[in-house]
Amino acid sequence: MSLMDQEEEKSKKISYDIKILRWLLRFTFPYKRFMVLSLVFMVITAMFELVLPYVTKIAVDNYIFPSWREARFLNENKDKGFENWLKEKYPSALITLDNDIYLIDLSKVSKDDKITLERLGIVSKEKYLVINIEEISSNNKESVPNIIKRYPDVFRSVGGFFVSNYSSLKKLSGEDVRLLREHDINRLDRLALFLFLMLTAILLFSSLYTYLLQYSGQRIMHRIRVGVFSHLLTLPQPFFDKNPVGRLTTRVTNDVNAINEMYTSVIVQFFKDLLVILGVLVVMFNMNRNLTLIIITLTIIFGIVGLIFRMKLKSVYRNVRKSIAKLNAFVQESIRGVTIIRLYNRESENFLRFSGVNQENYKANMDQLFAFATFRPIIEFLSTIAIALILWYGGLSILKLDLTIGALIAYLAYIRMLFGPIVELAERYNILQSAVAASENLYELGNVKPEERDKGRGLEKVNGTLEFKNVWFSYNGSDWVLKDVSFTVKPGETVALVGLTGSGKTTIVNLILKFYEIQKGEILFDGVDIRELAPDFLRANVSTVFQDHFLFGKNLNDDLSNGEVFARVTDTEDLLNSDVHSISSGEKQIVSLGIAFSKDASFLILDEATSHVDAEIELKVRELLKNDSRKRTTIIVAHRLSNVREADKIIVIHNGEVFEVGTHYELLMKRGIYHNLYRLQNEIHRSSSQTEYDTGNGDNER
Repeated sequence: MSLMDQEEEKSKKISYDIKILRWLLRFTFPYKRFMVLSLVFMVITAMFELVLPYVTKIAVDNYIFPSWREARFLNENKDKGFENWLKEKYPSALITLDNDIYLIDLSKVSKDDKITLERLGIVSKEKYLVINIEEISSNNKESVPNIIKRYPDVFRSVGGFFVSNYSSLKKLSGEDVRLLREHDINRLDRLALFLFLMLTAILLFSSLYTYLLQYSGQRIMHRIRVGVFSHLLTLPQPFFDKNPVGRLTTRVTNDVNAINEMYTSVIVQFFKDLLVILGVLVVMFNMNRNLTLIIITLTIIFGIVGLIFRMKLKSVYRNVRKSIAKLNAFVQESIRGVTIIRLYNRESENFLRFSGVNQENYKANMDQLFAFATFRPIIEFLSTIAIALILWYGGLSILKLDLTIGALIAYLAYIRMLFGPIVELAERYNILQSAVAASENLYELGNVKPEERDKGRGLEKVNGTLEFKNVWFSYNGSDWVLKDVSFTVKPGETVALVGLTGSGKTTIVNLILKFYEIQKGEILFDGVDIRELAPDFLRANVSTVFQDHFLFGKNLNDDLSNGEVFARVTDTEDLLNSDVHSISSGEKQIVSLGIAFSKDASFLILDEATSHVDAEIELKVRELLKNDSRKRTTIIVAHRLSNVREADKIIVIHNGEVFEVGTHYELLMKRGIYHNLYRLQNEIHRSSSQTEYDTGNGDNER
């Protein structure tokens, strides 16, 4: 592939991804306020999380360890100017001990000036405790002076302050130290209260944004699922012929759930993680630039590792989604046909096929597991190296007086905040790629052109005439199922379609209902080409019963709008209140017949409508058809020729062509295909009856 072709392919892929993104945003738009509000709460939470380590640094450097140090300016030529400048800039932070010797409060000195003081060796490593009698609380106005008097070798008075080096405080009791450091302890108490309030705020705002995210995610998922399912109901019949039910079920369930996880765990969370990462880098860079540059370098390495795995993970997750859909389709079809599987003892063969499909799913998941198990340990390994580097470099910086202990503790906390989202990238990338694959599936499903059910017109009055004129039809465009089929059905006439299995009878019914479009010829409905008529109009005026039964309600009363017809077919009153899942196929067929006769339609199509009922009910159905007061135009598709003997016209379909047309007696006289079918069925019937008779005689003799 040339470079130009590669760029063109890349451009198409980007355009395709943008289309998918727009399609997803269409579902999120109604809930944008919840998404924005959750993002605001996330930002507030992130800001509080960024403050926590820095507050810890302040507590350690300023209050836990005394911040006073001794500063000596002994080299007059070198330090005098700096000394005067420092005295002017920080007058409240200096206490004069002697000529050119001071105590300086480093907590009030800027970071750059503090580094300069430490690098020039002006400040000592020894820490000092400075007690200002005026800052002592009224409760300890007497206790503190008494402690100072008891330890004259520890404290000395300097300009209204009492000063002691920190190491000398070991001579005092714990209670004495607590009283002397009351001011620092009070500040620590206030910091602790501030930390508690921040943690409470983090809990509150994180709970709020989590709830809003989950709520909006569930609403979005509900909206997508409704949209996908409603779109499925509009798709043409050929689509369902090519796609297994299990695969479509996966689209509506698993794929929508994957997108929900992307909304709640990836998209909005990404903005919080990005804000935390940027905030951490800014704070760390402000504390120590060199150490931050090392961390940024490691972060770039993390990004490169992520890009390397990106392409691998994307194909892996797409294969996982496909294998899940295939597995669901196979399981659904197997459970649906479990009776047939048992009847033909096909459990072993079906299990072997399932093992193959399951092995494919297992392999896809193992590929995903390998990618995931490789990606995350590498990220965690790099994060451990980063912490080790911080401890090593930070420890050296503390020894060189370039970093404080509090800053190092804050750095360790910030590094966890920095690498936490990156370590979780493996999991979120898992969710993201799964959602991307699911989005592609749903987007492709959403782009399937729906059936144009409202395209066309209706008729003011339906008389009931149907005419096929030289109709040719093929499902795949090459193998003709119907070949130059022509026949006419007059209003109120009952016409039967008979023929061998696969001859095209049900195809004719599907064409009448506009489930498929013919390639050649015309189908006229009351003299109008059905291409001009809306499918909804046609189906509203045609009442149909197929071999496969689908009941809408939980019980039969939910399905039957008119119980009168049902009562004329069967006398079983308990059947009306039965669960649709607990009745037999024959009983479902009875209900379907009742629904069809109750529908106010001019056409009635019965496609093997009595194949599961007994002879008595079948006879009642024939009587119902014969005495139907509405005189509908009726088309009967049947293999049992006893059901079509009284039809006004019988059309024999063979290999997709009309071979014979006539009444029952006319076709018998022709001694053609219909005659052979009728004779064959009679012989089978006589053979079956004779066998039952012989068996009965044998029983009597015994």
